[in-house]
Amino acid sequence: MAVSPPPRKKAVHDPTGQPAEGKKKEREIEDIINRGSTSVKSQPQEPQQIKNFNIKITAGQLTEIDELRAKRPRKPTSPKLAVSLQDWILEAIEEKVQREKKKYNLGS
Repeated sequence: MAVSPPPRKKAVHDPTGQPAEGKKKEREIEDIINRGSTSVKSQPQEPQQIKNFNIKITAGQLTEIDELRAKRPRKPTSPKLAVSLQDWILEAIEEKVQREKKKYNLGS
C-alpha cells in the first residue's frame, strides 16, 4: 500500500487577486507580534551594600534571645525556630532605629 501526502489546499483569493481576509488578518497579527514593544523604563536602583561586623554578647543575653525566639510561632512540623538569630537581631536593630527616629523627630 502506497502512502501519499495529504492533498494541498489552494490559497483562496478574492476576485481582485488579493489574499483572502483570513490570511490578511493573520499577517496583521504576525506583524503586531513581530513588532515587539517598547522596553519598560525604570529608575536604576542602587544595590544596598552589605557590611559585615562582629558582635560580642554575653551568654546570658544570648540565652534570653534564644528563649524569645523559641516563643515565636513556627511551622507545625518544623524542628527549627521560626526566626534565625541574625534575623532577630536585625529586627531588634530596626525597632530601635524607628524608636530613636520618633524620639528625635527625624523623618524616615
